[in-house]
Amino acid sequence: MGRLVTIAVAVASCLLIWKSGAINSVLPQQSTSSPSLDAGPVITKSGDAMQTLKSVHLSLTGTLVLAGVAGVHITGSGDLIYPHKENLSLQLQVPAANDQTAILAMNERIENGHEYLQVPSQSPAWNDVTGNSKGQIAPGMDPIANLEFARAFRASQDLGDITMDHIQVHHFALAVDPAKYIQQLKADPSSGVTPEDEAVLGNAGIEVEVWISASDSYIHQMKIDVSTTQFTWGVIYHFSDFVKGGGPASA
Repeated sequence: MGRLVTIAVAVASCLLIWKSGAINSVLPQQSTSSPSLDAGPVITKSGDAMQTLKSVHLSLTGTLVLAGVAGVHITGSGDLIYPHKENLSLQLQVPAANDQTAILAMNERIENGHEYLQVPSQSPAWNDVTGNSKGQIAPGMDPIANLEFARAFRASQDLGDITMDHIQVHHFALAVDPAKYIQQLKADPSSGVTPEDEAVLGNAGIEVEVWISASDSYIHQMKIDVSTTQFTWGVIYHFSDFVKGGGPASA
């Protein structure tokens, strides 16, 4: 009987400690998932913040399927100067015969609604390839214009927070509405969108992921996958060296 009383007292004491909450101070705390963020306000704020920039540096890497050639790997870097001027140095690795890879260096310049391409190994001349799907590196792969993909989403998924570039960023996956994206491009005279672009992108499958800084709302990384009847490409843009001064709200 004495042993049963001892056990009963011990159990009762444990219950009182648990109910008092005191045990919570010594036990490891279970992590609780934070509520999902509404992507709409975050994306809107981020788009406005990017518009206030004078310039931003980018690096990119991706894979293209062009003219029936799959596995074309593209890397590059350059600078975006707002409202719509870009200078990019790119390198394409193209699968060739006998399991070889052909490497082609190219420079791209976008300004005043026109896209210019230079292939140094062929000629120092810059060729205007605006609206020419065969002349462009990859149709629709315009970094500044493609930032508008984020604003044209029709559905989103909150993927949580991670650390990137030594700061906290929030990660969203977005399903883009091509019609809304085209409307946004057409509303910006400097985007250089052509009827050909509109026709190709109108039925495109577009999926986007963005990593947005919690401190300044800048997009630090953007992953875009585009699939059309004419081409397919997936590119990751990484942004850095944000310089303010490009818009009326700039500090």
